[in-house]
Amino acid sequence: MSSNSDASNVSRRRFLAVAGTMAAASSFAVGREVNSALAPPPPPPPRPDHLITIDITTVATTAKISYWVGTPPQDASNLHVKEGESVMWQAKTGGVSHRLTVLFRKNKTPFADKNGPVYAFEGSEANEAIGIGGNIGQVGSHSYKYCVAVFDDATKKTYTDDPKIIVGTGHLDAEAEIGLARDDLKEAYAELSSKPKLQKKILSIERKLERIVDELK
Repeated sequence: MSSNSDASNVSRRRFLAVAGTMAAASSFAVGREVNSALAPPPPPPPRPDHLITIDITTVATTAKISYWVGTPPQDASNLHVKEGESVMWQAKTGGVSHRLTVLFRKNKTPFADKNGPVYAFEGSEANEAIGIGGNIGQVGSHSYKYCVAVFDDATKKTYTDDPKIIVGTGHLDAEAEIGLARDDLKEAYAELSSKPKLQKKILSIERKLERIVDELK
């Protein structure tokens, strides 16, 4: 009886050992299959056609915000873009943490998405890797002013400015440039309603511009 009992115990232990080994191997195989089935990480977002850096660190020395784009850096305070191109913004501040807002005036934006015109872009340093910005819609050659507001967490200050985007072929001809100048004069005239003397000067400049255009025809 004892020998049969010992043999039975040995067989049971052997069965449990084999079963445990098979279970572990099966678990490893399943884990490997699950890992192999995981989707690969998404690709990085496409690089925009124009990545504008808003540099507020220059305010301390020049009292102005600087704008640059490309390599080597080129001035982007008056940026020429084409229809369909993507434009993104990022901020350079005294510290790492900041917030950035790009705001266009009502009914005056060159940006659009599937839902229509886009008037504002907003985010922080965490969003800049994906992009704070959008795509230029189907608009004619025109200049669009926009307001930039950068809050620097290091200084606890907000810095604002009004740069410009010029939409067109990227290389405007003289006629298009004159049209943009006229638009700028009209806009300046409307904004100076409380300053009649300055309005008078603007009207004088506009008349001179008209005479020059007539002479060129």
